[in-house]
Amino acid sequence: MECLAILYDSEVINNLLPIFAFHPKNVVILYDYKYTSVKNLEYIKNVCMSRFPSIIFEYKGYNGLDIEHISKTCVSVIHKNPSCFFDITGAGEFGAIGAYQACRKTFTPIFKLDVLGERLINVFGCKSLEKNFVMPKLNIENIFALHGAQITGYNHASPACDNFDRILKFCAAVFDDIELWKKTCLYLQSGNTNFSQGYNNLFFKAPKQISKGKMEVSLNRFKLLKVAQELNLIYKLNTSFSEISFFYHDKKIKSYLSDFGIWLELFCYINLKRERLFHDVRMSVKFEWNNNKNKLMEIVNEIDLTFFYGIHPYFISCKLSEPSADALRELSMYPSYFGGNNSKSALVFVSKVNKQRSYTYTRAHDMGICVIDGDMIKSGKFISEIKKSLNIKRQ
Repeated sequence: MECLAILYDSEVINNLLPIFAFHPKNVVILYDYKYTSVKNLEYIKNVCMSRFPSIIFEYKGYNGLDIEHISKTCVSVIHKNPSCFFDITGAGEFGAIGAYQACRKTFTPIFKLDVLGERLINVFGCKSLEKNFVMPKLNIENIFALHGAQITGYNHASPACDNFDRILKFCAAVFDDIELWKKTCLYLQSGNTNFSQGYNNLFFKAPKQISKGKMEVSLNRFKLLKVAQELNLIYKLNTSFSEISFFYHDKKIKSYLSDFGIWLELFCYINLKRERLFHDVRMSVKFEWNNNKNKLMEIVNEIDLTFFYGIHPYFISCKLSEPSADALRELSMYPSYFGGNNSKSALVFVSKVNKQRSYTYTRAHDMGICVIDGDMIKSGKFISEIKKSLNIKRQ
């Protein structure tokens, strides 16, 4: 496509879709100069140029309350770019009427995207586009960049596919005895910190009772360590004497066994990765605002899990126990700010929720946040609940 003219959509994700689908050489974004910040247009430009470095952008402002002015602005774009196509997906009533008048007068092709239906609607002269249109895929970098944010790294590395089964088995053991895992994890953290084996950082050796300031950290039940050895997450486990020793399988496993909450993230990540309907699944995503100037969200800049269903970004917060209702505020900000109406979110935790008495559950339901508790996880309903929240009928 030589040139694509877009009437700016306040659902900013939608502005990317025709550009990513048709790879035009030139893009003209028409916008209501009274209500649209040029900064938002620059973010769109930056995202597109990261994928198509040679693409050329131009902005044209119009008065959104003046159909004649909208039409004249569109005609000026058409005269400068006689081979252009017009996308009116984001146009309001006046914008759509003005663009349509200009396109019919000049015999310029015009279309609209049905985003939820994932199809292109031919308004005039776009039958071939309508027949061959395929909705493009987005990723989380695109969504962040649309709002002036960027990924800075990951709090934990994602597991390799060949470790999925044994990690899931250890997840099940953790979920069955959270209190023991809490004690085991605290002990391992204390041992790693206070008894570092400089010559081999994969070797663990510490007394069964560790003095940590005024606090004593001890471990006298080794069930989870034995499960870890059976699954080859650790090896050469020795608990016979006053000390505990073993070798971690690798650095990644060591980091997992030293983090209290990571196993729920791992459980969700692996199950989402195995579901073919989803793509761009990521865990422990850290991000920051460009130049740290954005103060809209006073939150920790980390998201436990993100993935996409088609063009719909999904954000998940993982907690081992039921969180306070305050945690919902942070979670609700991600979809509303980054994804708009296209996005969803879920709160996942291991404890069982009492739907009749839980304020967190009631508040989440009111906010449109999917809640998945321990009973759903243990009964294998995690993915089905995610699909239900996305209104996915097929299995």
